Amino acid sequence: MSEAFRIKILAADKTFYDGLAISLTVPAFDGSFQVLAHHEPVVMALKEGVIKFVVMDENAKEQEIRGVNGIGVVKVDRDLVTILVDTIETPDEIDRARAERALHRAMEQLRQDQSIQEYEMTKASLARAMLRLSESSKLSDTGE
Repeated sequence: MSEAFRIKILAADKTFYDGLAISLTVPAFDGSFQVLAHHEPVVMALKEGVIKFVVMDENAKEQEIRGVNGIGVVKVDRDLVTILVDTIETPDEIDRARAERALHRAMEQLRQDQSIQEYEMTKASLARAMLRLSESSKLSDTGE
């Protein structure tokens, strides 16, 4: 049995998770980053993506929990990982119609003349919408 460590995932509007996990994978800017118990301390920026962590359910079986996240930061201490993100939601919390509208709006904005900053923000909005739709599609494909 793997050792557990505590993770706290906090968004601007809620506590997404506060409990024990046996592994954690976060989307860093240079690729996915996995944390296990007793990991070396580190602080890093997170990009939009999917935070995945494995917990033990009441039947002592491993269960993966996924959260579609916005940008943020992760701080790893030996037995506590704290994640601060602007947004996070489970795939079943995603409003597909809203995500599709955001995708179309971002695609239309990319066609417009924009400053470099506006262009980068639009690209981030597009990526976020595509990620949300992708994760919600995986949920419907599995029949959950």
